[in-house]
Amino acid sequence: MPEHLTSTQSLATVGLENLSPQHFKVLQQAFWTILSTDLATETFAQVVDGRPINAALEAVESCCRNLNLGNTQISAKLAQAFQNTNPGSREFHLRLIEILAVLCHGIAVHLYQAYDGGFHKPEPPDSIIWHDELFPNMPPPPPRKALPAELYHSSYGFWQQYPNGIADIVGYWVEYRLFGGVVLFDRGETGFECKDIFIHLVGRYMIFQLSEAQIHAYISFLQGGQQPPGGIRFKAEEYAHRVDENYAMDMNIYRDRYERIIPERRARCVIRGEDLPGYAQAMEDWARRTGNG
Repeated sequence: MPEHLTSTQSLATVGLENLSPQHFKVLQQAFWTILSTDLATETFAQVVDGRPINAALEAVESCCRNLNLGNTQISAKLAQAFQNTNPGSREFHLRLIEILAVLCHGIAVHLYQAYDGGFHKPEPPDSIIWHDELFPNMPPPPPRKALPAELYHSSYGFWQQYPNGIADIVGYWVEYRLFGGVVLFDRGETGFECKDIFIHLVGRYMIFQLSEAQIHAYISFLQGGQQPPGGIRFKAEEYAHRVDENYAMDMNIYRDRYERIIPERRARCVIRGEDLPGYAQAMEDWARRTGNG
């Protein structure tokens, strides 16, 4: 398979074998720990066929067998940033997770391209049935547009500006499947720092920050420990720091600047019960007291 799995943080790339032996060893173990999970196998099989049938599973297994991680190219800037960290430090762990997200995204891109968008192509959208007698003075709406890909994250559909086009849409979906959402970072003023990790859920929920406990549990899993409680996909803790997706980039929270286009006229913030600690429980209590449940 092509060994060019990278984002465009930098146009220059470098093979992972150029990392120090200690850095590469930790990355290698973490990478194969993720790929050895049933979740990863099923997820990548869906990229090949939408449904994890035997042929798709075999394609994924073949891809993994032929993948030489040392020869895999990633952004030279990202590789150097990881190399500059001290093994075991917080920054080391954050950069490790960043590279893992980039690699998993890249595998999805490769599989999508290698199998021409997958065995199972998106169905054309159903036509809109328009009843003239109900709306006599209104023209029918335009036909529905076909989705560029069946597997997508609703906030990451700007394929025209992605380096791998539609394949990157699928890559972001794979991140949602494996990590619970697209993996973002507090980039700071320089635009390339890795100060904190954030997860961008599907469904217009607010972006949330991972706690130190979540990072520690995940790193322990990557190093051969038990899976974190609740599985390997990240979930927002009750009191997690949350950020509205429309303002995240203003706060330097993203992975790559090209990943989303923020509209000039931003939608009004919609608060979900899950995004406010205790809100859902308070509403249930209110409904029970007032008989409005």
